[in-house]
Amino acid sequence: MNDCATGAAIEARATVDGGQHWAHATAPPAPWGGVAPNGPGNVPLDGVTRVLFANAEDGWAYGPGLWATHDGGVSWHEVSTHRHVVYSMAVTSGYAVATFDTCGSVGPYCYAPATFAVETTPVHRDAWRPAPGAAGEGAPALTAAGGTAYAYGAGTPSFPGQLTLLAGPANGSRHWHSLAMPCPAGAITASAASASHLLLACALLGEHPATTRLYQSADGGVHWKQFATRPLFDGASVIEETPNGTLLAGGIYNGIELSRDGGRTWAQPASVDDSNSIQGGGYLAAALVTNDDGYVVSYLGPLWITGDGGRSWQRIPVR
Repeated sequence: MNDCATGAAIEARATVDGGQHWAHATAPPAPWGGVAPNGPGNVPLDGVTRVLFANAEDGWAYGPGLWATHDGGVSWHEVSTHRHVVYSMAVTSGYAVATFDTCGSVGPYCYAPATFAVETTPVHRDAWRPAPGAAGEGAPALTAAGGTAYAYGAGTPSFPGQLTLLAGPANGSRHWHSLAMPCPAGAITASAASASHLLLACALLGEHPATTRLYQSADGGVHWKQFATRPLFDGASVIEETPNGTLLAGGIYNGIELSRDGGRTWAQPASVDDSNSIQGGGYLAAALVTNDDGYVVSYLGPLWITGDGGRSWQRIPVR
């Protein structure tokens, strides 16, 4: 985007070498859909804040609007959400899933989504339809792997103790089912390392740092085991595991930690800024997308990449 104001124009960058170099790319003709630093402003329903690609051709820009490309970002078109808001998406096995949320409060910004429905489409076309049984209260996030998708998160602010964990096929071929969460409501994030291997981080808010408990499930969320506790600031924004077992946990407002022994010991990369101010009021995004390659990026600040599984990090300018 060209500035931080709500409704500002979007700019896009693309990389073909793992983040070492970046070039201008065609952005969707959508306004910025996030909150301005000085307040919520008037967030447009067609605005976007995130980008997700399933492959080199099929991708989406979303939050709260929804735009799609099926030619690698050469052209974009708006997808009708019927005045719902899309805050979470995931892709797996040739399908995309998204939460289509209704807003329970009247105002310029949807602070309190009231209900949601998960919809699914093949990645190569815009044929969204509801996944059976994948609906409820609140505005959960999504994670997916191996053809299975999960919707997780807290309920509406009116029901702060109510948690959502739904699971089902990403293609909507069978009814989704509800599962029990192992932790109380709070700051929650999860990821699917495979169709049945789930990771979950949750923290009760009110302390700084907040005690963040990490859980794992080997049977798709039927049973859970706590394997670590981390002192992350306001909880975790990401918890992931690579195929070779490296764990990554990122704080909502500060840096990342890595473990290579199943969560028994953790280390913070010295080259990645872990101060509470680097996000400028926004979330930290981080991932290890393969055993070797990963990134850390702050809301308004730098990008770091790794090509050796997080053992070393390089700060990359994106202009």
